[in-house]
Amino acid sequence: MERFIVDPIEFNAQAERWICNKIRLVLESSQRCHLMLAGGATPLPVYQRLALRNDIPWSQINLYFGDERCVPVNTPENNYSTVMNSLFPDGDRPEGMHVYRMCGEEEPDKAAEVYELVLPERIDILLLGVGDDGHTASIFPGSAALDEDKRRVMPSIATKPPLQRLTITPPVIQGARHLLVMVQGGGKADAVRRALVDHNVPAAIARDGDWMMDIQAARSLPEDQRLGLLI
Repeated sequence: MERFIVDPIEFNAQAERWICNKIRLVLESSQRCHLMLAGGATPLPVYQRLALRNDIPWSQINLYFGDERCVPVNTPENNYSTVMNSLFPDGDRPEGMHVYRMCGEEEPDKAAEVYELVLPERIDILLLGVGDDGHTASIFPGSAALDEDKRRVMPSIATKPPLQRLTITPPVIQGARHLLVMVQGGGKADAVRRALVDHNVPAAIARDGDWMMDIQAARSLPEDQRLGLLI
């Protein structure tokens, strides 16, 4: 468990470095790396940086998604399409890479059951973001997914459109070998504090992972939790 507070200018580069280091670490002891990606705006510039690298062994990587909006694929609100367009803007996916998307356009309960079957026993690297209301993946305040300890994927209802979602559950998050939560902007400072100090928002599920925050996102943390963390 590490906390990184970074200059906003360095945020994307630091997150990129963390991901690449973890991929190398996983592949030192395994032939494939199970990498689960986050949607939302924060990680997209990080994915765009990954797209420019020529040293990522994509042929040894399985890609998964932590949540999906129940909208048609290839639409702007679809996490899968947005993420893949950032990672592989020319549409040319590396040979040998396997991609498993959540089918948000299908009936939610059935789509969740199907996705649960393709998940590995444990995710090697899990990337998450945090909303200004403290949600992570598509586990929103008051969600039934907060208390789920058996199902690994389930339908959920968001607090903003599109309302119907699919999401991983706490057992997937807490079982990940390497977990990075990425948070940017002063608008999320209260959510960060409530996750890491008060433990009363859904993102607190991920509090034992690594957290990378820019200076503004970390500004509401107690001073003793900010000292010495700036990189």
